[in-house]
Amino acid sequence: MSDQKRYPDNLPPEVTFRQLPARQAHDSGAVIYPEIDLPRYGEAEDFHLRMLWRIVRKRRWLIIGIASIITTLVTIDVFRTKPLYEATTTIEIGRDNGARINSNGLFIQEEDYLNVTMNTSEVILKSLPLLEDVVVQLRLDQNPAFLASQKKSVWESLHEIAGKIQRDDASAPPAVFTATAMKSKIEGNRSPEEVERLAPYVGMLEESLRVRPILDTRAMTLTFKHTDPVIAAGVANAIAQRFVETSFDKKIEKFTSASEWLDRSTRELKSKIERSEQALADYTKTNNIYSTDGKATLVAEKLSRLHDLATRAETDRILKESLYEQVRQGRVAQIPEAFADTKTVELQRKLGELATTAAELSVTYGPKYPKMAEINQQMAAIRDQIAAGRVQLEEKLKADYERVVRDENALKAALEEAKAGAAQENQRAIQYSLLKQDVDTAKSLYTEFLQKTNQAYLEVAQQQSNIRIISPARVPKEPVSPNRQRTILIGLLLSLSGGIGLAWLLERFDDSIRSVDDVNRYTQLPALAVIPVIGANKSLLNGRRRKDNTPELLALGSGDKASAIMQRARLMEFDGRSPASEAYRALRTALLLSAAGNPPKTILVTSVRMEEGKTTTATNTAIALAQLGASVLLIDCDMRNPSVHDVFGTSRTLGLSTYLVRNVEIDELTQDLPGENLRMISSGPIPPNPAELLSSERMKRLLAQLSERYDHIVLDSPPLASVTDAVILSTMVNGVILVVHGGRNSRQAVQRACHELSAVGARIFGIVLNNVDLRREGHDDYYYYSYQYSYSADAKRTKT
Repeated sequence: MSDQKRYPDNLPPEVTFRQLPARQAHDSGAVIYPEIDLPRYGEAEDFHLRMLWRIVRKRRWLIIGIASIITTLVTIDVFRTKPLYEATTTIEIGRDNGARINSNGLFIQEEDYLNVTMNTSEVILKSLPLLEDVVVQLRLDQNPAFLASQKKSVWESLHEIAGKIQRDDASAPPAVFTATAMKSKIEGNRSPEEVERLAPYVGMLEESLRVRPILDTRAMTLTFKHTDPVIAAGVANAIAQRFVETSFDKKIEKFTSASEWLDRSTRELKSKIERSEQALADYTKTNNIYSTDGKATLVAEKLSRLHDLATRAETDRILKESLYEQVRQGRVAQIPEAFADTKTVELQRKLGELATTAAELSVTYGPKYPKMAEINQQMAAIRDQIAAGRVQLEEKLKADYERVVRDENALKAALEEAKAGAAQENQRAIQYSLLKQDVDTAKSLYTEFLQKTNQAYLEVAQQQSNIRIISPARVPKEPVSPNRQRTILIGLLLSLSGGIGLAWLLERFDDSIRSVDDVNRYTQLPALAVIPVIGANKSLLNGRRRKDNTPELLALGSGDKASAIMQRARLMEFDGRSPASEAYRALRTALLLSAAGNPPKTILVTSVRMEEGKTTTATNTAIALAQLGASVLLIDCDMRNPSVHDVFGTSRTLGLSTYLVRNVEIDELTQDLPGENLRMISSGPIPPNPAELLSSERMKRLLAQLSERYDHIVLDSPPLASVTDAVILSTMVNGVILVVHGGRNSRQAVQRACHELSAVGARIFGIVLNNVDLRREGHDDYYYYSYQYSYSADAKRTKT
């Protein structure tokens, strides 16, 4: 058959594989399968208590293991948790007198609302500043027992559990490491660094503190939990006491603030009077102030004289600066004669006369006249003298200008100094008057503030606290949590539920064939037998280590792999009273009764995949049939991976492949096996084309010929999923036994194998469910019956 052929994944329950028809198209050799309505694989099954109980029994060790592990972990974790002690303080919040408001001469009392008061008190009790005060007051930041770990080590918890189991009284009371709380002075405002350092301890207080008002009363309970009972009681009382103090301080805050401010102001006024009087005396002494008469005239006269001189110096400086600028810019001719140089003026006049003479001579005699050169030389000399005079004049004016500037600056400085002296004289007189006035004002305020301070102190003394502690917390004797028994019981129940749920989920996802119900439900074929798991070598000798053990059987106790395979394949021969042997006898009975009055002669044994036990089933079936006295022939048709010859320790030099390839007599290939009525034909040498040999006419004639000689012929063939050899052989035999390894093959694979056989017209006797754990897969009754029946009969025979 071609590997490209496709088969449906599953079949509906009403389709029987042994009756499934197949037809062949007229124009091709392809087999056309009937169209059937296939249900979707994995449809939900009815879930009922019986099925759940079967799942629980099947996977009981998984459920017990999960429950044991989880319960053990929960127990250890519960015992790791240190017991918590709870201390409770009860406080009363009385009615506050409230503030009195003066309205038109009438004093009105403010109303006190109970809900608002209780809620406000709860907020204050849980406020961070109050809890910080408690931490500092009790020095909890220095107490290692306060922030101790809430968990014990695993070793400590195991030791405690062992003590509980052994009922050791010494281990019963919990270990409490108490460090006595010592009170410390509470400071004012804290720095951000200090607040950050106290944050873990405040968080611990806030997490473990619970405040709850008592209904219809003005009382509330303050509860604190901790692993140390002494710390629990101490913290509860400290928080309550600090709340009382804080509330009273808040109540008298307005009075104390006023009295403190008045007291502080009074002391400041007194100090101010003393400072003012001392300042007045020091000022009078320092400035030699006896009388200010006559001094103002001298200062004013000096100031007037200096002002006149400074004005004149400024005018002279402006004049000198103007002359200096004209000379520096070359405008010497524009300088007034009073300030000009007489020599320079004379040279200018002479230069003008020579210029006039030179012009006349140039007009009369021409420019080349000899006397013109002389006149030009004289004019050049005069110009040089004029230039030199201009430089001298500029330097002179510059020196005069700088001198005038210095004189002006000196006079202005003297004028400013005189002005400062006059102002200082006036300031001294004014300052003296101010100091005198400060002394008089300070004395008046001091007298008034001293009276107000005495009145404020009287108001503070009249105030009373409206909060009191009704019942302080006492050191608890018994812990309040954890409830270990309840937690362990819940863990056990949850773990059992989880284990059952996991088992059910695994069962739902498991699509393998595991039980007779699975065989009937998904293949619509009978389960011919359920072969239990065959144990190791020693288990195969169950009930036979007595005098009737044969030397051959005792020699197989070496335990190697070949011996184990031989023992399983020849179980009916070596251990006929085991549960597996009884299962093979049940298979033999089912085969003989598969056809009324006409037991099958040729039986094909195959499987879906390799390593499912088809060879073991074939050999034990052949031995079981031979034990009834019928002549049985076992043929190894697996010419790809033969193993029957290994089971019986024979050779495969000559075998089935030899007969199909060469012209030999069948008697030359038949080998006698231990026991009566049982013979075997090995596979022979492995040929290159097993499928072609098996589908030949010679193979059909061989089976027909052997059917006349033997009562039963058992054929061991290759698996269906690998090659088509089994499908070819299934058309030549009376029926097929399909061996399915319990829990290994999926439902689709088994269904495809059955459909593959039925499609070619093969008759399927049924399915042998092999290698099944009877206790695990829900066959407890069958296992118990087989086991008890076999060994009860053996015991009776031994007793007889």
